[in-house]
Formats: sequence, structure tokens, C-alpha cells
Amino acid sequence: MTVEEYINRQTPENSRLLAELHRLILDTGPKIQQKIKWGIPFYTYKGDLCYLNPLRTPEGGIDLCFLRGFELADEQGVLEARGRKTVRSIAVRTGSLDEKLIRELLHQAILLNQTSREKPGGLLSRPKGGESPNPPTA
Repeated sequence: MTVEEYINRQTPENSRLLAELHRLILDTGPKIQQKIKWGIPFYTYKGDLCYLNPLRTPEGGIDLCFLRGFELADEQGVLEARGRKTVRSIAVRTGSLDEKLIRELLHQAILLNQTSREKPGGLLSRPKGGESPNPPTA
């Protein structure tokens, strides 16, 4: 299944939101790749970037989740952890799509993946004492 097929199979309201978010994500970075992973739309750029997850609440909406969200500057305080260690997300509902804010978060996530030498999620393990797990070779 493609991301577009996934979007078209959702409720009309969620389909509209997913299509808008999908467009925003792809417009933000021309080299962003898309795929269905774990049954939902995932976007990658030099590693996992973000994913879209329909909310299962009475209000509905879409959760835009950043896999390295804990590393993003969240100046507006909009990203939620909800008990997750690394993922942070913003719930997007009809009428609450702030394109400028979402583009800003996407740009941060892209820059993080471009410049970081750690694996997405900051899960690179370091031995005690803080020395690099991959010492330079002579």
C-alpha cells in the first residue's frame, strides 16, 4: 500500500488532514522519502524523520510524531511526550493546522538528521567514562 492509498482509506476528515500534512512534509524537503511502516505513513531523510498517526479519540485528528522530538527546540511548548522516551508529537485537528509552526519543526528535524552523527533517537550507547564507542583508527 502506498501513502496515498492509506490517506484515501481514512475518514473524510482525517483524509483531508493527512493529505495536508503529507503535502507539507514533502514540500519541506525535496529528498524526503515516504513509505508505509507499521501500518502508518513514515517519512525519512538521512534516517527516520516523522510519522502520521490518526488519533483514536472522540475529537479525532492526526498526531504528527517526530522520532527525535526530544531533541527539537520546542519554544512554543506544543510537543507532547505522553510517556515516550524520544518521540514527541503535535496533535493536528481540523482548523488547527499551523503550517508555519509545522514547517519550523520539520526544518529542525531535517537539520538534526543532517548534522547528527548519532543514530536517530539518540540511542548511540557510550561506555562508562564517556569515551567514544568507535575510537578513531590509527
